[in-house]
Amino acid sequence: MFIRYLRHSCLTFILLIMATASFADIYKWVDADGQTHYGQQAPKNQQSEFIKAPQPPAINPAHAQKSVDTLIDQQAEATKQKQKRLKQAKIDAKQAATRKENCSLAQHNLQQYQNSPNRRVMDSDGNVTRPSENDRQNKIAEFQQHVKDYCY
Repeated sequence: MFIRYLRHSCLTFILLIMATASFADIYKWVDADGQTHYGQQAPKNQQSEFIKAPQPPAINPAHAQKSVDTLIDQQAEATKQKQKRLKQAKIDAKQAATRKENCSLAQHNLQQYQNSPNRRVMDSDGNVTRPSENDRQNKIAEFQQHVKDYCY
């Protein structure tokens, strides 16, 4: 607790010193060689001119509020666009995973039909039959098309 208090105190002290340094007096003088110098302390042996720091320009509250509102709107739009991109990236990743799974399944099915000419299939009535070579070639062509669709 004490360390936190000490840390806050040190930070406050440093900020106060920096703030007072920014409002320091400025003096201008010309040396014997004709060079102009500026400093925060007036030289003791030479005549110097005190330069008063100008006041900051007046701020139009309506203009300042408009600028702040514009920045807030820009940040909100940027956040919305970022969320939209993240959502699209998730959708794309999910579609890529589905596509990869479909590709793997299509390749497996094609491999099975190409390697098993005596494969038996069950029809809608539950009867197990062996497809004709023409049906087998049609099925292989169908699975080749699935591989083209999902893998490329």
